[in-house]
Amino acid sequence: MLDAYKELTPVIYGENAVKHLYSERRTPGELCFAMHWHDRMELLYVLSGSLELHAQEGKYTVQAGQTAAVAPRQLHGGFAGSGGVVYHVFMFDVEKFCNETIAARKYLVPICEGRTGFQRVIDDDGMRETEKRLLTALGTQENHPLLVIGIIYELLGILYRFRNEDIRILQKQNQAFSEILKYVNDRFTGKLSPKEVSARFGYNETYFCRRFREITGLTFTGYLLALRMEYAQKLLMETEEDVSVIAWKCGYADVSYFSHCFKKQFGVSPMGFRKGKDAAFLQLY
Repeated sequence: MLDAYKELTPVIYGENAVKHLYSERRTPGELCFAMHWHDRMELLYVLSGSLELHAQEGKYTVQAGQTAAVAPRQLHGGFAGSGGVVYHVFMFDVEKFCNETIAARKYLVPICEGRTGFQRVIDDDGMRETEKRLLTALGTQENHPLLVIGIIYELLGILYRFRNEDIRILQKQNQAFSEILKYVNDRFTGKLSPKEVSARFGYNETYFCRRFREITGLTFTGYLLALRMEYAQKLLMETEEDVSVIAWKCGYADVSYFSHCFKKQFGVSPMGFRKGKDAAFLQLY
């Protein structure tokens, strides 16, 4: 179905089948997570500031107290708002919550199969209260895992009050743009230009550049940079290769320019990053 920038890093769940992450981005406009998709369900609960969420159909501002809902196989990327952002992420595979009940077949299977989606931004007291209880349950070791699982069912029930009836339109937009993203993601270390890519897919270059930024939140050049820098992080953390080799693998013939781009992006040189190997603030979420 969707063949785009799929997140390849597996999520390790505990016995309650939920993964929770806490994230802070204090710099306005800072990249929180590049455009990607995955098979799991994801809820992003904003504590303070705002999150600029980019999806295939447009851009949304998620304010403090609101939740961004991302159903399986939906493209999304995010940036910190004007005052930065602090948020929680709840991840879970809906299929793990499916069983033989009529309710699961009627309401959960359509989510897994991409036939049901939800409003991107949810501002609801019930959602907020339930997410707070989930945080408490996840943070208390004495709580039984079944309690957490029960709260996930509650959240899914609340989500159905905000069902998006235009899911088929979103799927078509997903599929059309996913082909472009796959092409770029497969070749980001090579020489790519908006002129070449727009021509390949039959778009006017000006329209292509505008649409690309609307969907990903980045210019074409900025998107390439984000992919290259993410790849550079991975190589610096997982290999002992010389920085010049990593620069070449990331598409840079000039190691000095590569180092300049890396430091501008992350505030630390490639060697400084490698020596510290403290990449917590550079994780996807």
